[in-house]
Amino acid sequence: MSPVQAAQEPDPAPDPEPAPPETPEGDETLSRFAFAREWGLRQYSQGRAQAEATYEKYKDRPLVDVGVRVFHRDRDSAGTLVGSAIAFRLFLFFAPMLLFFTGVLGFLTSIIHRKDVENAGLNGNAAQQINAALDQSGATRWVATLLGLLGMAWAGRSVTKALVAASCLAWQLPVRAKASPKVMGAIAGLIAGMALVSMVVNRLRDVGIAVASMSFVVGLAFYAVMWLIVSMLLPRRENTDPSALVPGAVIVALTLTGMQAVSQLYLPGKFSHASQLYGAIGITLVTLGWFFILGRVMMFSMSVDAVIYERFGSISQFVFSLPILRIIPRKSPKLRKLFGLEQPDDTTTEPTS
Repeated sequence: MSPVQAAQEPDPAPDPEPAPPETPEGDETLSRFAFAREWGLRQYSQGRAQAEATYEKYKDRPLVDVGVRVFHRDRDSAGTLVGSAIAFRLFLFFAPMLLFFTGVLGFLTSIIHRKDVENAGLNGNAAQQINAALDQSGATRWVATLLGLLGMAWAGRSVTKALVAASCLAWQLPVRAKASPKVMGAIAGLIAGMALVSMVVNRLRDVGIAVASMSFVVGLAFYAVMWLIVSMLLPRRENTDPSALVPGAVIVALTLTGMQAVSQLYLPGKFSHASQLYGAIGITLVTLGWFFILGRVMMFSMSVDAVIYERFGSISQFVFSLPILRIIPRKSPKLRKLFGLEQPDDTTTEPTS
């Protein structure tokens, strides 16, 4: 080929650029997941840094300090796990207790009649169950009473051990699981009292919601006193007085009253509009959830008592140091012994001549 012909021929077209490789759909999904994960970790790190900075700024304030201490104490004590164990044992104690009272009710046939049940304002399922208990045969009464009593003794021993171990964990003491008849009796009184308050509220609900709501105030005081008695029978520091258990008693009482108000005033209307199947399932779920919350709050209240006592000391020492109330322990040796108050020094004695 001559140079002239070579110059006249057009230049060959350049090779086309290679197309970018197509991203498989799975890789694209993985890329989005990695981006979301990275974004979430970044937000978590920023939030944690901000929370730590806020805590460093306000950690000297008593409320913040107590809150953080309670959180760590409850976590170190395995609060959720121990609370679940307490809830399960409370349920096991509640079932034979119902059987026992059903058997006892059968022996009261000569005293309680169907007309008395109607006059008491009980109706619906409650009236049917009571009437069925009154109609049971003699052998059934004895079997229900004896089995219920044996079940209460076995389950009460178990729930007592769980509460003793929970108190040891909350107060950071060597864990021991020793059943106490006194604690068993106090727990039985607490559960029986809850049933009694429920019956009273059901009766007063026919009178009016306002009257039924006022009855919860009495229930609140009853629950606080009963849990205070239970707490006094559980292990704690040797130098603590009953006033150190008041915050936990208030927490348990408020929780019990709130749950009972919801169960007595709100849930019955919801269950009445549900079918029989879903109503039974709903009652079962509420009962199990109710016991879980109760066990969890019991464990939490022990941690609160221990932390507040370690942070602020004895509440009774502060209360009885007030100008007017300081006279009371001087006049009552039993009160000084109960709350562990020191013998007040008599600095007002006249000098001898």
